[in-house]
Amino acid sequence: MLKRWSTSDVPPWMARDYWLALLRDQIFHAEMDMPREASVEASLLQASCGPLRMSWVDSAVPRMVLPEAPADRACSDADVLLMVMDTPSEWTLRGGREGFALAPGDIVCADFRKGFEMRRPGRTRTLSISLTASWLRAWLPEAAFDAPQVLRADSGWSSVLSLMLRQIQPQRLDTLAAQRDLLATQFGSLLALALRERAPEGARALDADHLAALAQSCVQRHFGKFGLTSAEVAAELGVSERTLHRALARDGSSFAERLQAQRMAVALRLLGDRHFEALSVAEIGRRVGYADASHFVRRFRSEYGVTPGAMRRRLRAIEQD
Repeated sequence: MLKRWSTSDVPPWMARDYWLALLRDQIFHAEMDMPREASVEASLLQASCGPLRMSWVDSAVPRMVLPEAPADRACSDADVLLMVMDTPSEWTLRGGREGFALAPGDIVCADFRKGFEMRRPGRTRTLSISLTASWLRAWLPEAAFDAPQVLRADSGWSSVLSLMLRQIQPQRLDTLAAQRDLLATQFGSLLALALRERAPEGARALDADHLAALAQSCVQRHFGKFGLTSAEVAAELGVSERTLHRALARDGSSFAERLQAQRMAVALRLLGDRHFEALSVAEIGRRVGYADASHFVRRFRSEYGVTPGAMRRRLRAIEQD
């Protein structure tokens, strides 16, 4: 559901404090370097896209200060954000120790519990994406955001990520609702590739292991698709099929073995769950990705030594005992 806020909804004398409170509640703790009586024109659109909270901000606030987060937010789970810039901007660490300029389409990824300062000429539009710690651990276990990281819109995977994010507009969210999990997966894959691409060589040791984990996650989501191939998974992760196979081979497994193991594990669970006892063996086979029932039975017997029907009877007997 798309939520909307605007300073036009309150009297002009309330606009500054209203906008500041809104930012603090919905995105990040901030201060504005503007007189209390100054006129502020700004709007916020916000929606969730799977695990991501997306905020489109349109404002005319030339300078924004983000102090270090107060104690009650120091351990919050949603303070790492990506911000995609629509106009040129300048960022500075709060203490003035480091600064960098951002061009349209550039992305800054930072822990907003730290102290930053933004300078933005004129009216600007940005897309901010809140990333929870749990989501980051799954997709970017090696990433650190003690200092902001800039992903340039004209460089490598960062350019692909920037283009993707700029295609996601509030007015299109209804049509994208059914694909929100896919969008989140694509976003995570591209963000991982973009951050890894700009990392120093010494930080690349976990690449293959992390790619294997992402591939396993894809298998867990798509195992029920008939004829799922390694090429499709590689394409979703934004890598070549050869790179995918090489990453999976590090622990001696193959894509086909991982896919079959996932399918068999889910089939076994369905056969043993009384809530699915009305499903035929053929239907269970279809649900785990086998269009042909005899193929499913052969695979299952090869994995567990008995047919699916025999396993179901065995599990029922154990349950009754």
